[in-house]
Amino acid sequence: MTYQAFFFDFDGVLTDSMEIKTRAYAKLFKSHGADIVAKVVSHHRRNGGMARQDKFQHYFKAFLKQPLDDVQMEQLCNSFSSLVVEEVASCPEIQGAEDFLKRWHKKVFCFVVSAAPDGELSEIIERRRWNGYFREVLGSARSKQEHIAFLIKKYDLEPGKCLFFGDAESDYRAAMSSKVKFMGVLPSPDAPLLGIAPNINWTKNFDDLKRVN
Repeated sequence: MTYQAFFFDFDGVLTDSMEIKTRAYAKLFKSHGADIVAKVVSHHRRNGGMARQDKFQHYFKAFLKQPLDDVQMEQLCNSFSSLVVEEVASCPEIQGAEDFLKRWHKKVFCFVVSAAPDGELSEIIERRRWNGYFREVLGSARSKQEHIAFLIKKYDLEPGKCLFFGDAESDYRAAMSSKVKFMGVLPSPDAPLLGIAPNINWTKNFDDLKRVN
């Protein structure tokens, strides 16, 4: 079929950066002990598309049993950003990602729809010299579902002619609720998303994706 637009999550979909962020969460909670770190890491790996602010709130409430005020939240977010930006900007891509973008960005609208902060996301994409591939780069200022709805309306797109490339439950749910087609980009058949949605179309990388259908 003829697609009008591709939506891409970023971490784990275009860049092999999930473990960079896993290490950052572990480092930020190291002072709370190994048990807390294990819980934080486990949750993060199962909830890849969740905004870091929501994760920090959850970790403090559910694991530390402590309140988290605005000052602490800002400090955590700033520390997290300082730990990950340089590495994500220079980490390996998911195999074939840039070639795929080169091949498709002039044929269809390409958008990034991510849970990472907008400014950080734009900086990373610019440092990777990928900004020319995307019509818009949208981060955690709004939910993924809101971003998709906004882009569909702004660019007069037909949802059934749009495809979301994602690796997390939040990506899948956003696509389904928006009536957008979905393609998983997943490291293995053991990926958590396949436990939730075992019948989705998925690929390990963009080189294996010989054609989009």
